[in-house]
Amino acid sequence: MGVRNTTMKKLLISIAAALPLALFAQVQIDRTKPPQPGPAPEIKITEPAQFTLANGLKVIVVTNTKLPQVSATLTLDRDPILEGDKSGMLDMVGDLMRRGTTKMKKADLDESIDFLGASLSVSSSSAFATSLKVHFPKMLEIMADVVLRPSFPADELEKIRTQTLSGLAQAKDDPGSIISNVVSKLTYGNKHPYGEITTEQTVKNVTLADIKKYHSTYWKPNIAYLVLVGDINPTEARILATKYFGTWVRGVVPKHTYEIPKAPAKSYVAVVNRPASVQSNIQISTPAVLKPGSSDAIPADVMNNILGGGFSGRLFANLRETYGFTYGAYSSLGTDKLVSSFSAEAAVRNEKTDSAIGQFLFEFNRIASEKVSDEEISRMKNYLSGSFARSLESPSTIARFALNTSLYNLPKDYYRNYLKNLASVDAAKVQEMAKSYVKANNMHIVIVGNAKEIAEGLDKYGEVKYFDIYGNEVAAPSSKQVAQGVTAQSVIEKAIKAVGGEAAIDAIKDLQITGEATIIGQPMKLTFEMTHVVPGNYINSIQMSGMTLMKQMIKDGNYTMSMQGQTMPVEEDDQEEFNESAAISTELYMLRNKYSFELKGIESVDGKDAYEIRITSPKGRKYSNFYDVVTGHKLKEVKEQEGPDGEKASAQVFYSNYKPHGGIQVPEMILVDQGPIKIELKATAVKTNSGIKTSDWK
Repeated sequence: MGVRNTTMKKLLISIAAALPLALFAQVQIDRTKPPQPGPAPEIKITEPAQFTLANGLKVIVVTNTKLPQVSATLTLDRDPILEGDKSGMLDMVGDLMRRGTTKMKKADLDESIDFLGASLSVSSSSAFATSLKVHFPKMLEIMADVVLRPSFPADELEKIRTQTLSGLAQAKDDPGSIISNVVSKLTYGNKHPYGEITTEQTVKNVTLADIKKYHSTYWKPNIAYLVLVGDINPTEARILATKYFGTWVRGVVPKHTYEIPKAPAKSYVAVVNRPASVQSNIQISTPAVLKPGSSDAIPADVMNNILGGGFSGRLFANLRETYGFTYGAYSSLGTDKLVSSFSAEAAVRNEKTDSAIGQFLFEFNRIASEKVSDEEISRMKNYLSGSFARSLESPSTIARFALNTSLYNLPKDYYRNYLKNLASVDAAKVQEMAKSYVKANNMHIVIVGNAKEIAEGLDKYGEVKYFDIYGNEVAAPSSKQVAQGVTAQSVIEKAIKAVGGEAAIDAIKDLQITGEATIIGQPMKLTFEMTHVVPGNYINSIQMSGMTLMKQMIKDGNYTMSMQGQTMPVEEDDQEEFNESAAISTELYMLRNKYSFELKGIESVDGKDAYEIRITSPKGRKYSNFYDVVTGHKLKEVKEQEGPDGEKASAQVFYSNYKPHGGIQVPEMILVDQGPIKIELKATAVKTNSGIKTSDWK
């Protein structure tokens, strides 16, 4: 006890003695000025072991024994390839290689990898495998078998082709996929590998011979790097690499050169008309020649991060925080051996499209014409240096640095000097980078959105041009004139007559539609049931193998919804929408329940002219239905919904293949399009007035 008290007393005396000095120091510090940064610390990066096999395969080994596991990455250093009328072939190569070898069929291959508790993935120019150390020799043997001796099974190629075509079908109506394709084509051109667009036809053009030829031409050890990371030493690595890759035969690999894409002489606006869009996807882009390891790479990264690299970027602060145009606005500026691009993007409300573009360009011009503040540049350099330091904790970072040094011919001390080079970036250098790479007057300003709602005012930013979803220039959309005498009321009344008329609709006491449900792009088989019992009772459910995945029900005035067995009440605001779905004819229900209608014009729906009717419910919900000008049938409905990230998106439902049942017309094909998820419902049985009792419902 005495020792403890004496020690505590000394500690208190020491603290008391230090207080005057600390207070004096506070008085002397001028806190209106940021402290001067100290010299950048010297970075000590462990040099990985490296050696080259006789066939030219370069091996990099980073030993880390913290965990008993090892990973292997095999990378080809080849030039980008222009695929032409077979665009998409490269995306199929790795997938097909992974589906069987001359020793093992796909099922055997999958089973062997699962048994080891390992993983293996392959692309057209790389392969990655990881496993526990004890299983790594076997895993590396499997990896070598896959990349050196693939069997290229023809039936698996057709499966891959089908999956690819299904994905393309979904992407055709996804605004994110559309803008990515169009921006790439306009920025780089279709004669550059980075500007090619994969279409259904180019995928259909790919043959088994094309894939085999690519593999035999480009998979050569003399352009390959094998990077091993984990619980493995250089001696073990050399033995395994030689054993499994030593017989790989070297060869001459073709070189490819391409013209460097040029920025447009003047900025212009490229609009892709997507009438269903409730917001505009904006991406502004221009090519940038910025090679890895160049003197501009680090200061350009600082500049881009200040402009739009994240939540603290100027674009985010402006378009989201100040104006509320979007949930996020960002920019990017990458490095590449051939050519990269500067790009900025956001998704904004339709009515704010014009203003948002103006603010993008304002920020582009501001960072190029005004020096950034010391506070901004200091904060960003601190952030980047911290990220760099944290990355060094991972052995895979050391491996990546070594690989990049070889791939891009970087100076040997490039990463050791990173912090020193970062610290030297000042406001003048940031402004110089902005002038070099953010050229507001030489941009492709690409918008995917509803042209009718966003086109006005865009011409102030340059010539307005129109493009299809593949980046081909097309004529501006024209507005078709509504015939004299056609009103919103008359369109709704015609839709009711097309179904069968009021008397026929009222004669239906129950209606049951059952059939097959398919999630496009997924192999699973589902079934669905939609049952209506007048007045106002309804079941809508989707099942898989007898298990109910989703169920909506109105029974005797009670509203419920369940997902995978979890039942939840339906909020009052959603009950109105349930009631519309429960009606035999939604149009007749709306007409009798004092909905209001506005005729917005004529739009094309799957090649058919359709009247767009803007509908407002008694509770104030707004959505649009589209009715065939000729037949009167409803072809599509579009409702706005909020995604998990808070951004607005449109959910579309398409109706087709109307057939007579019990005196009324019923659509036997329904496509529910919710962006990335599309569900196709195909009726196989339709029953009317079959005496269904709601008392049987559970």
